[in-house]
Amino acid sequence: MKVKSVILENFRIFKERTIIDFENLTAFIGKNDLGKSSILEALDIFFNENDAHVKIDNEDLSIGTDSADILIGVVFEDFPELLTIDSTIDSTFKTSLKEEYLLNKDGYLEIHRIYTNGKLKDTFIFANHPSNSDLEDLLILKIVELKKRAEKLGVDLSKLDKRVSSEIRKEIWNKFEKDIILEEMELRVDKEDSKKIWTKLKEYMPLYALFQSDRQNIDKDSEIQDPMNVAVKSIISESKIQEQLKKVQTEVEKAVNEIASQTIEKLSEMNPEIAKELKPIIPEPKWDSVFKGITISSDEGIPFNKRGSGVRRLILLNFFRAEADRKRSDRKVPNIIYAFEEPESSQHPDHQKKLIDAFLELSSNDDVQIILTTHSPGIAGLLPVESLSFLDKENSKVIVAKGTEDIYEKIAVNLGVLPSIDKDKTEQLKLVVCVERSTDVDFFQNLSKILDEEITVDLENDNRVIIIIPLGGSSLKHWVDNNYLRKLELPEVHIYDSDKSSVNRKIQYEESVKKVNNRGDGSKAFTTKKTEIENYVHPKVLEDIFHELKNQTLIDTSKSTWLDDWDSWDVTTKIKEKTTNLSQKTIKDKICTEGISKMNKDLFEELKAYDEIKEWFSTIKTIVDK
Repeated sequence: MKVKSVILENFRIFKERTIIDFENLTAFIGKNDLGKSSILEALDIFFNENDAHVKIDNEDLSIGTDSADILIGVVFEDFPELLTIDSTIDSTFKTSLKEEYLLNKDGYLEIHRIYTNGKLKDTFIFANHPSNSDLEDLLILKIVELKKRAEKLGVDLSKLDKRVSSEIRKEIWNKFEKDIILEEMELRVDKEDSKKIWTKLKEYMPLYALFQSDRQNIDKDSEIQDPMNVAVKSIISESKIQEQLKKVQTEVEKAVNEIASQTIEKLSEMNPEIAKELKPIIPEPKWDSVFKGITISSDEGIPFNKRGSGVRRLILLNFFRAEADRKRSDRKVPNIIYAFEEPESSQHPDHQKKLIDAFLELSSNDDVQIILTTHSPGIAGLLPVESLSFLDKENSKVIVAKGTEDIYEKIAVNLGVLPSIDKDKTEQLKLVVCVERSTDVDFFQNLSKILDEEITVDLENDNRVIIIIPLGGSSLKHWVDNNYLRKLELPEVHIYDSDKSSVNRKIQYEESVKKVNNRGDGSKAFTTKKTEIENYVHPKVLEDIFHELKNQTLIDTSKSTWLDDWDSWDVTTKIKEKTTNLSQKTIKDKICTEGISKMNKDLFEELKAYDEIKEWFSTIKTIVDK
């Protein structure tokens, strides 16, 4: 099961009921104290109960509320279609959440957990359920009571296995199908088959693993001393390991008792009175101390706890991932949710990008969801816009805005747009390159590496240049008009798609380019002559790297008009139409990395693009070489 949305009410800053949507990768961005951490901790409380890092208490109740109840709800998608809730009778009898009227009005599984006075009070399934008298309580009736209800309502059970309660319920509901009145209500999960269904559903619940930003970074912290200490304790506590250790303990105790008995026996020959008072006492072994020397160390022998805070946190973060995977395997749960609070903390910008790339790759798996929190605009810029959720406050209520093109403007206004820059390199900076999307960053960085040295600058490794994102879409005008980058006090080079498919957007981009070029501060802006940056990769290259095309031709290059057609194409969509198994994101990513890396001067000239590209990079090089 995957989390589709979370519902919070009376939980800390979320006093009013707030619905928060989730994707495979969800990044919450906003100022501090707006509830980013609260969302992650609410999920920890919901999924992990007594094992949660965060324990719910009275102080979690929103200030000023009239209620004593805290609601933490989760809406699930990709839930199991069929459930066997009573395998003791016959495992062939299955039921479904839909047949049991246990889905909400939108067809999703919605679970509400209510907490009062720092404790779990109730768990409900919130569902669009029959509200008719004699039909609303079937899930909580015992089998004997169900049969009586059927008899009372005149429902014929002669053709059913009367031992299976789900079959009886279906027959009752089916008889009154036309008269059923559905109403959204909270259904308790603590009685009869509702309890069985809840027990079965918990087997499908994802494993939720939270890595918090405020983990202690001091030597005395056992986890910081060495993550392997934590691993050893966890491994030793496993039942199969305990069984083996118990056998060892029994054998040792047997041998020790024999030696002790022989010693006492010999002593009794010399002094029976003293011998009578003695007996062997064997304490419980502390097995984790036996393996205390296990560690993660460098080739130079530097202990983990003596490494820099950034390195320690990076190792811990990946140890956390490994442990979560191991637990998922042990529990045989189908899904896992990784929740990382401010993963960029104490990390070098290069490591930050690698972390984000790892998260993007992880989230592409069907059985993984990733949740991040950050207040770094630089991190937001590395993520797909659809993954961003911006937290703000309006009239004391927290507003969670889903990622759309104007979210970058909100980030700029509220957080500023200064990217994550290594402090040691700040004084070297001479230029900011502004592009539209995170994939554009990959495109231009890879493009800069394949051009002749006399015309290019390495946009990935040259400390004089930073690339920031995305300025495109509907928010471009606001970015340019408000000059959000002025704090950097650096000239800028802007490169935007021409976006010929949209007349309004094309005009908007052209106006923004004029404004940048008229600033008089050395900044320069371009719109591409081709529709999008993907059009700067030759179709022959794309046919080569996309094996999924299976020798299909993207465009007939023998036609005299092929280049005009290619320049105006939505290349990603065209490839998607021919490779249905690939996502748009995967296609775009591959074009902007592998595709552009295989280009050369001859291919650019065949696309009539070399002179244009040369102009972009000559402008960049001229500025940074001053």
